[in-house]
Amino acid sequence: MGTNLVYLWLYPIFLLSTLLILGKVKAGYLLTFITSLTYSTLLTNEVGKYLIFNFRENILFWILLFPFLTFLTLTPLTIIFLTINSKYGKLIKLISILLAISFFIFPIAERFNKDYSDDIFINAKIDKLGKIIFYCNPHFGDSRTFIVTTRSKKIEKQIKQYGEYYQGSYFLHNTSIIKNFHFSELQSITLTKIGVHEISPQLTWTTKEIEGNIKFLQP
Repeated sequence: MGTNLVYLWLYPIFLLSTLLILGKVKAGYLLTFITSLTYSTLLTNEVGKYLIFNFRENILFWILLFPFLTFLTLTPLTIIFLTINSKYGKLIKLISILLAISFFIFPIAERFNKDYSDDIFINAKIDKLGKIIFYCNPHFGDSRTFIVTTRSKKIEKQIKQYGEYYQGSYFLHNTSIIKNFHFSELQSITLTKIGVHEISPQLTWTTKEIEGNIKFLQP
């Protein structure tokens, strides 16, 4: 809600700054710069996600990337206008353009090695030899499943303590995981919590150790 309220306030502020510019009021350019920089900052994370994971979604270009690029363009333009008579005008112009470019490059570069948090549902089964098999779904009742296994008495104890036993299985609701991606490629997943309970030791599996459907793990 906090971020959404900021967005809602920025709409009328941006409209006001546009009207001030049309009225040739210099303060309108300063207000436009502040609004554009704020918008660019707020949209950075979603733009990075779009460029890496959803680039083929054409509708997102118009409602996300296009506004983002527009605000990035406005940011250096307003800085240049406000400092047009400054003796450091050329330096400020260069810095402002580099700032705009960095706002575009950063959301892509940071996803070279990035962790994402998520919650999944797990149906855990423990065989007679102590092998624990995790059947992992996006949520209860979803048919998309991947499987990972482990052998750990400590984890077995925590599963029995925090899980919901049902017909030979333990239901682990709201299991927290950390997903590590190199750009759009999943590298590993780590189990961190069962509900509100942190597990120890935390369990990590690479993609080579995961069997089944992992497409739903994409952010």
